[in-house]
Amino acid sequence: MTSLFLDVRYALRRLRATPGFTTIAVLTLALGIGANTAIFTVIDAVLLRPLPYRDPSQLVLLSEHTPRFPLLSASYQNFADWRDQAQSFTAMGAVRNLGVTLTGSGEPERLTAQMLNANIFDLLGVQAARGRTFLPEEDRQGAAGVAMISYGLWQRRFAGAENVLGQSLTLDNKPYTVIGLLPAGFQVLQQSPDVVLPFEPWAKTLPDDRMWHPGILPMARLKPGVTLEQARSEMTTIGKRLEQQYPNFDTGTSIIVNQMQSQLVDNVRPALLMILGAVGFVLLIACTNVANLLLARATARKREIAVRTAIGASRWRVVRLVLTESILLALIGAVLGLLLANAAVPALVHLGGTSLPASTNVSIDSTVLLFTTLLAVVCGMLFGLAPALHMAGLDLRSALNETDRGAVGSGVMKLRGALVVSEVALAMLLLVCAGLLVRSFDRLSSVAPGFSVDHILIADLLVSPAAHPDQTERNAFFDRVVERAASLPGVRSAGAASFLPVSGTGSIISFNIENRPPKNPTEYVMANYRVVSPDYLKTLGIPLLNGRLITDADRQGAPPVVVINTTMAKTFFPNESPLGKRLQLGAEPDKDTPWMEVIGVVGDVKQSLASEAPTEMYVPYRQAIKDLPVFNLSLVLRTSGDPRTLASSLTSAVHEIDPHQPLVKIRTMEENLSASVAQPRFRTILLAILASLALLIAAVGIYGVMAFSVSQRTREIGTRMALGSTPGQIFHLVIGDGLRLTLIGVVIGLVAGVAFARVLSSFLFQIGLVEPFTMVAVAVLLTAVALTACYIPARRATRVNPTVALRYE
Repeated sequence: MTSLFLDVRYALRRLRATPGFTTIAVLTLALGIGANTAIFTVIDAVLLRPLPYRDPSQLVLLSEHTPRFPLLSASYQNFADWRDQAQSFTAMGAVRNLGVTLTGSGEPERLTAQMLNANIFDLLGVQAARGRTFLPEEDRQGAAGVAMISYGLWQRRFAGAENVLGQSLTLDNKPYTVIGLLPAGFQVLQQSPDVVLPFEPWAKTLPDDRMWHPGILPMARLKPGVTLEQARSEMTTIGKRLEQQYPNFDTGTSIIVNQMQSQLVDNVRPALLMILGAVGFVLLIACTNVANLLLARATARKREIAVRTAIGASRWRVVRLVLTESILLALIGAVLGLLLANAAVPALVHLGGTSLPASTNVSIDSTVLLFTTLLAVVCGMLFGLAPALHMAGLDLRSALNETDRGAVGSGVMKLRGALVVSEVALAMLLLVCAGLLVRSFDRLSSVAPGFSVDHILIADLLVSPAAHPDQTERNAFFDRVVERAASLPGVRSAGAASFLPVSGTGSIISFNIENRPPKNPTEYVMANYRVVSPDYLKTLGIPLLNGRLITDADRQGAPPVVVINTTMAKTFFPNESPLGKRLQLGAEPDKDTPWMEVIGVVGDVKQSLASEAPTEMYVPYRQAIKDLPVFNLSLVLRTSGDPRTLASSLTSAVHEIDPHQPLVKIRTMEENLSASVAQPRFRTILLAILASLALLIAAVGIYGVMAFSVSQRTREIGTRMALGSTPGQIFHLVIGDGLRLTLIGVVIGLVAGVAFARVLSSFLFQIGLVEPFTMVAVAVLLTAVALTACYIPARRATRVNPTVALRYE
């Protein structure tokens, strides 16, 4: 222990004695370790941290699977059968996300809400912070109108009042009594609800239709000793049984059972793991760079080490001395890296936006500190090993020979050259991958969404069923809001729709074509379904290709009409005009459901920029069928100026009509479009930053090697100049050496980049695995940066004085 303390103290003295070396090495390591710490902090919070429930590994999510929809929320009827028949679970419950409007004292507020079965709290192992959770009879009947509220809502609307239990809330114009307070930070399925309501009272109002999927998300807890595979096998059997019982609805439908945590992070996991691999390469480059610096330092210290060996120091003692210095260097770099990571994490979370789970608390904790410490120790041993072995294997006679002092063996120079080639190859690999993602994102961003995006303000209008229970009265309310919005100064036109384009959401519905009944249950046809106002299509600038658009005359009592998009026309009416054809909503022909006449065909609108436009129909909201009541619309305003300036005017206009009606998420269409590509933008920007960091560290490494090479070759350069070599020839000699190492690394990196492009294939949009333009561009960039790094050492070599150089050592 005493000798180790002496080694540490000696290493600190050595580091203080060479501030230039120490500063460069610490900064290099801080960048590499800090980047890894920041990314690991996000990965730990999103992928590794256990869910905040009792025995979270036993929790599973269940969903339906059909050939068209790989992961689908359950119908209530199927969920009820699963719950009654399954024996693999201690309990099964359901969750449904929704929004409710809070009115009463103060401004109306739109709250995030969830409906839960009463057994969900016991299933998760969660208790109320105050009060109680739902009783089984309250869930089954719901007559009491009970609710639980979040800690945040308690503080915000009740000022943390001690007597909050028993107080009344008005949600969607219905009274509810607060019976319990949710724990701080409570979340279910990555949602942090303001209000929790019983599930069953709402579920019992649903139509008896197994093809109706209103966002029911079942969850369950495995019984002790039951494996995930056993549960999946049982649910497969239940699925086949239901398929035989209800062939018209469940044919082709299977049941998916996944671990809860695995399914919740399924979308973001591949991107985060890809970024973790990239940041690992950055750290390898940093370690390679510091190893090069330590090799140069070892050459200068070989006489000191030879003396230590001559007076009795063992090889292990020499290795430990060097490794102690390198690990100490890494720990200092880790401390600075932690500071950089702490500053970078908030920026990472902001950059991630909607691509990261909204409820995730991303912060540096004890797990991250332990990871950073272990990483620093491993890195210190990694980059210190080569210099340590080199020092331990010194030839004493050569090292103690005064005339040989300062010389460097060809083996060391080859090793340093190999390290530079490795740095360049890794940097090239990252640049190729980043270049592919940048090209891919550029193409994705340039995809035409099918409508004019500029000068559009949008806002969500979510109407309480209790405030406007009658569809006719509700339609009149929608009419007043749209007309008032259209009359605002600076508004050119206004419309509304149930779902906005390029939003990742929508309603998909079965329908029938007149005189084309389905031949069997698996041949039901489906399309995206939107209810819209008369001027919606015109406001967005969606082109009319055939027929006419929806007008004010298309209202209740008038013949039902529908407008379809180009893809739907080509899919279901190839080589014929769809105008005049009649469609009926529903899985099977029904005499009580009206037939809608196709009156127009419009251009395709993207629901996602990365996919083809789906089949889609537009129905006037005034003619929506009773089984599909319209409560929520999104307003769309085409403005003549900056749309953001109309946000307050639009809110005031809605409050003039109904002071209790809130507007939610007022934003521009450009912001909406930007949010739809948050995940590809996150991974592209992050990988581009890491590739730039790798390029910088590699440039510093090349500069260090070339500068050291020039200092070691001073005598050789002086001899060349004495024999007649010109400064230009010396300049080209040094540049040539650096260029040779760079080009070897570029070629290796290009080959590796082509191989790694296959790993990125799932992230690329309209980009091939081999992109000559991208690869040539990044190769030229890296070569140019390398030549710049070689320039200063090369210029220094041309200024060597032959007389002084020949007396060197």
